[in-house]
Amino acid sequence: MLVFFLTSEINAQNFYKERIPRPYTVSLYGGPASMYTDNGGPYRDLNFPIFGSFALAGEKKITSRVNFRATLGYQHVSSNKEYNANQAFQWGEDNKAYAFQGDAFYIDFSPVFYFIPYPSHVMRPRVNGYAGIGLGYLVLPGQQAFATKDPNGDPKLSVIDITNSTIYLPIRLGGSMAFGSNWDIGFEGSLFASFSDELDGNAGTNQTNDLFMQANFFVKHYISPFPFWKK
Repeated sequence: MLVFFLTSEINAQNFYKERIPRPYTVSLYGGPASMYTDNGGPYRDLNFPIFGSFALAGEKKITSRVNFRATLGYQHVSSNKEYNANQAFQWGEDNKAYAFQGDAFYIDFSPVFYFIPYPSHVMRPRVNGYAGIGLGYLVLPGQQAFATKDPNGDPKLSVIDITNSTIYLPIRLGGSMAFGSNWDIGFEGSLFASFSDELDGNAGTNQTNDLFMQANFFVKHYISPFPFWKK
């Protein structure tokens, strides 16, 4: 009988704790990423550089289907350094960079729409998917390289430091799996459609503005309202 009552009491306390509302989440993202630019490389041959990206995001549950999300992140970017020499000098005549590298820092805000609605974290489905689109701001300090020829026809290479920035539209599609009562794990693909074609120092070579692409794995934790450490 003693074991029965002790077990019942523990279950009752755990039952109560798990049902404390947890409308907020914090997530950590990381994975491979790249950038689609005018001088990025032969994309059709899949010969373009891939680096890493990292992000920290917070979400607030608005309805059973919609969350509001804020994301702060970082992505290293670079062009394909194995450039075509003739193309590089042709670009140089038009004051276009043949190569670049830099570090992109960004922040964005967006609604997130879940495919399967759920009223609370304890009633969320085992597997769920989501999509979102929002608005963000990105700063990219880095270097741009130019190839020209001097009056004698000798090659001349120059590198300049520059910081560019742009507004962008973050477009995200992902899926998550519940892992325990307060954790999710998942995968997310993102496309950042920037409003600029000047981030790489080379504009007009292709028909689109510069794009950022990410494939991130993530872990998410559900937290209760402030002060969450007391719950």
